[in-house]
Amino acid sequence: MTDLAEHRGYVPAGTVGAKPMAPAATAAGHRLDIDGMRALAIVPVLFFHLGSEVLKGGYIGVDVFFVISGFLITGILQSEIQAGTFSLLHFYDRRIRRIFPALLAVLLASTILAVVLLLPPDILDFSRSGLAAALFSSNFYFMSATDYFNVAADSNPLLHTWSLAVEEQYYIVFPLLLWALGGAGRRWTLPVVALLALGSFVLSVVFVRSHQVAAFYMAPTRAWELLVGALLALGAVPKIEWAWLRETLAALGLALIVAGCLLFYKNMPFPGERALVPCIGAALLIHAGTSGPTLVGRLLSLRPLVFIGLISYSLYLWHWPIIIFFRIWSARPVGVGEGALLLVLSFAAAALSWRYIEQPFQRKAVAASPVVLRFSAAGGVAGLVVVWVGLLVSGGLASAFPAGVVRLAGYVHYEDEAVYRRGTCFLDSHANALADFDAGTCLARAPGKPAMLLIGDSHAAHLWRGLADELPGASILQMTASGCKPVLGGRGHPTCLALMQRGLEEETAKGGLDAVILSARWEAEDVPLLVATVDRLATRVPRIYVSGPIVEYRDALPRVLARAALDNTPGLLLSQRSDEPRAVDEMVKAALAGHRNVAYLSPYQTLCPQPMQACRTTVGDEVPMQWDYGHLTAEGADFLVKSWRDEGLL
Repeated sequence: MTDLAEHRGYVPAGTVGAKPMAPAATAAGHRLDIDGMRALAIVPVLFFHLGSEVLKGGYIGVDVFFVISGFLITGILQSEIQAGTFSLLHFYDRRIRRIFPALLAVLLASTILAVVLLLPPDILDFSRSGLAAALFSSNFYFMSATDYFNVAADSNPLLHTWSLAVEEQYYIVFPLLLWALGGAGRRWTLPVVALLALGSFVLSVVFVRSHQVAAFYMAPTRAWELLVGALLALGAVPKIEWAWLRETLAALGLALIVAGCLLFYKNMPFPGERALVPCIGAALLIHAGTSGPTLVGRLLSLRPLVFIGLISYSLYLWHWPIIIFFRIWSARPVGVGEGALLLVLSFAAAALSWRYIEQPFQRKAVAASPVVLRFSAAGGVAGLVVVWVGLLVSGGLASAFPAGVVRLAGYVHYEDEAVYRRGTCFLDSHANALADFDAGTCLARAPGKPAMLLIGDSHAAHLWRGLADELPGASILQMTASGCKPVLGGRGHPTCLALMQRGLEEETAKGGLDAVILSARWEAEDVPLLVATVDRLATRVPRIYVSGPIVEYRDALPRVLARAALDNTPGLLLSQRSDEPRAVDEMVKAALAGHRNVAYLSPYQTLCPQPMQACRTTVGDEVPMQWDYGHLTAEGADFLVKSWRDEGLL
């Protein structure tokens, strides 16, 4: 998504060393249809980030960008290598001129807004992510700090820079490889690039099953997407001579991208083989347009789409911080009206950025000398680094906030590994494999104690500490994983489904269990499967407990508490509370009424005995009940289980 304006004047070769083929739509050698493809990529990303229920798979626009980038840059590099004009220094000068001006502007604006709007823990997180973004290593930072599809990721204004980092890491290695292959003999170029693409794809498929977060963020598992474009530029696919076939393949390419945007969803395992859908779609569009004119190519060459394509890099950079800072400032979810406003603001910022930041540097009206360009870029980065380091040293400007506010806000970065037994008894299906489940620890039974098996997703894992602390006379067994619900016949991540199947079928069939506790972030659609699962387990286990939905907030509860304390707005707790869990709580309770050996536990009713008023949000005056939108702290879990025990429910 960073390189796509570099193709002005470039017409890709059909095969290595062959005569260039005329693209379908050109303006002085500029592929207008590729500009339209950039629009086709960026618009779904925008709607996905705005929470669209229609374009739930809009994140695949990034994959389309990767293919386009690999195609364009490889064509330029290969032309220069064949002409004997390739210079690695000049290549990176072009990268700096293309990437840094708009990026530094976004980083500077985001830093100013972060200082004004964020709380100390979030300023610290922002500063760390800024350092990572400036060093093009933010993919590593976010891989270790969060999950792209996690609710916590919604609060970081620089999350989207992960894709820039992937591209730049790729372009550190690939130009040198292509140059070396060109020197060794052109006959090796295509097979070596194809082999690398295959290896990267296989790595992505393997990792998406066992370490999905790494598969999503790592350059080696994403490189194949850029290499698909590279293979097209190197002539791996012959020219399409028949017009009917070009039309068919172009239409198919467009259909694949649209289908991915409509049918994919944010929690599905990705990239892996699923990324073939947008990547093949992009490849078909590019190659059909390279071979000759098509109806789809003419559609993509329409002036509005071309303009969106031209500003797509700035649009990608600006839209996400605009959305995030609006959410923080407004303290409410983005509605339809707000979404339309944010789209307008994003396009306006992008158009201005393209016109007054990108274009002057591209035309060399600013920093015409390469030396001036390099020093300017280095100076800009150094200045921001000094600011971010200063913010880190100051504790995120903690001294400017009341101590109580800082303490409450600090729970946003809650360490839950030991509390939930993450990675052993609670598997993050995006990061762990089924083999990581430690049965010896998680299913250990103490002689003479009743055995209670806790099974479910993260909303089961957050109960474990409370159950272990408040029920010392029982052995609390734990089989929990993110990505599915503890029901038979459910859908979700393969790792989670396998663990749920093992718990619900194998462990309950062994006998010796005194009780099973089913807990999850229940939704209305789960209720029929939950009832069927309970009926099945009732024939095997003497007692079944179902823990219902917990109260949820639209932002992390510690952040809401800190904001309410800082601004003296206690009503914020009520306005930030989500309405859905209460309705689902009533639905689950009614569905399970009268079922044999089944007891219903309601976290919602325990924490919100009077739903129209504020719920219980802290343990004592200092510890938040929950550390994010809904997951319990250790103290919160103790409070909840103790309440159930004292009421005779457990």
